Amino acid sequence: MSNEAEFIDWLTIDDRERSVVRDVRRVRAHPLVPSEIPIYGYLYDVKTGQMLEVEEEPHQPGRREPRVLGQPARSQSL
Repeated sequence: MSNEAEFIDWLTIDDRERSVVRDVRRVRAHPLVPSEIPIYGYLYDVKTGQMLEVEEEPHQPGRREPRVLGQPARSQSL
């Protein structure tokens, strides 16, 4: 068995939600992106097949519920 993978910087993301929020903010702040275009960030759940919206702030009363896109994964029998 090789140990070559020990020397690779895999660039993993420690906090996926925070990473998505930063990316969304960066895109929204770009001078070529008009402010009236809605920009959202999602995480893909590989177990359910759903995309879960990441909000910049925790849900507050009066705000719309976060979106969940996609259908639950169908169980496959062999």
